[in-house]
Amino acid sequence: MLKTVKMMSLCFLAAAICDQSGMSIPASMLQTTGPVYHVTVSAYANQPQCTASRKGVMASCIKIRPEHCGKVIALSRDIAKNYTYGDRFNLWAKGKLYEVRFQDRMPAKHHGKVDLLLPSIKSCRQFGRNAGVLVPLSKS
Repeated sequence: MLKTVKMMSLCFLAAAICDQSGMSIPASMLQTTGPVYHVTVSAYANQPQCTASRKGVMASCIKIRPEHCGKVIALSRDIAKNYTYGDRFNLWAKGKLYEVRFQDRMPAKHHGKVDLLLPSIKSCRQFGRNAGVLVPLSKS
């Protein structure tokens, strides 16, 4: 189930805040009036075993290029329904903060998930599946 949380400005006094799952989240990420999504984060590459039938093209009709790696996400449809392609997010996963753009969608079977575009299958396997936090930054 997808969890959304509204945070108030009093929560931003510390440099990092531990959420209910024990994950340390930078306070700057939570300085938002919008939703904070607790998600499962995995990765995908521009390879046939990772993408749908549209070779090298994201759902937003943008051709995948090497410079998109680590900067583009695919959202599960339950999250994607609230946003448009090009919307920006902060993604906190594996102790690292990524500033990313929503440009792709995951298959309908996924819920509460985010896929980060990475350059290779090997890098996707190394990234693994992790708990993460997704915070919308602005509408494009």
